[in-house]
Amino acid sequence: MTKPLRIGLIGCGAMGRKHLELWASVPDARVTAVCDADAARAAAVAEEFSAVPFHDVAALASSGLVDAVDICTPSGLHAAQGMVAAKHGLHLLVEKPLDLVLHRARDLVRECKERRLTLACIFQRRTLPGAQAVARAVRQGALGRILSCSAYVKWWRSQEYYGANGWRGTRAMDGGVLANQAIHALDHLCWLAGRVADVEYARLDTLCHRIEAEDNAVAVLRFESGARGVIEATTCCSPDLCTRVEVFGTRGAVAFEDAKVVAFGYDGQDHLHEIGPQEASLGGRSDPMAIGLEGHRILLEDFVQAIRTGRSPMVSGEDAIVSVEALNKIYERAGIAPFAGEIPSAPVHD
Repeated sequence: MTKPLRIGLIGCGAMGRKHLELWASVPDARVTAVCDADAARAAAVAEEFSAVPFHDVAALASSGLVDAVDICTPSGLHAAQGMVAAKHGLHLLVEKPLDLVLHRARDLVRECKERRLTLACIFQRRTLPGAQAVARAVRQGALGRILSCSAYVKWWRSQEYYGANGWRGTRAMDGGVLANQAIHALDHLCWLAGRVADVEYARLDTLCHRIEAEDNAVAVLRFESGARGVIEATTCCSPDLCTRVEVFGTRGAVAFEDAKVVAFGYDGQDHLHEIGPQEASLGGRSDPMAIGLEGHRILLEDFVQAIRTGRSPMVSGEDAIVSVEALNKIYERAGIAPFAGEIPSAPVHD
């Protein structure tokens, strides 16, 4: 029998614990080590999940106890920690986004490619049957030439949310609403319309919270396909509203509300019936941890099977870098250079 894939989880905070619970049900894999900058938390989580604790990524990576790592730390640490793991020959699963800074994300993708390591990223919208059906229809030309692809993410986060951890809302570690909450919508747009060629307008503001990064953003995008669109995102909207993604082309149109396709038609006919069963909501609008985890489970299982078979994962590093490119172009158009310095030496954990 093939031995289970040995997973080392990096980052034992809220999302890390969600991943640990999911890994317990993933066939052909088991968590053998956990790592957190808070040594006491690492030890407590390790005892709970029958794993070996570490508080240093390099020590975990060189331990010989793991075949792959699952990175659930703040976004500004993703690529740096991933590079440590990759240089030790470990496969990588990274929470969204791949990183906040484009050149670091590119370096990680290149390193994994050169070492023939599997690099996957968590963008759970891509696992939804309805979203996949729409993506196939777009690829097959059912909507014709795509003219517009837009997203609206109007959520709420309290000041207490940002104050709960010192890294939240910082440009170096977390980014603002675009990098944290709206990155899924930005990835969705790029999945459907392709790479962002240019950002024609961008305005990022901090309106309602005492944080360094933006809590309100509006940008006008031009995609390489020629389509244009808008992304509007905020954590200032209370009560929160559903995420909406809208696409239309020369032959048809589609609209998503949260996880659900609510309109889908082309050539003058309604084709919504073709979508099949759907999830009603992805969650996370006002409660960041009230999210559905089925998509995460699918991506964890897919990661294991991608390693086993040598195929590309459902969301590869090359896929995930596209939204980082778009994110950085929005920052640049708004006159805000993304943090590109050295990773802080002080311990940072989720």
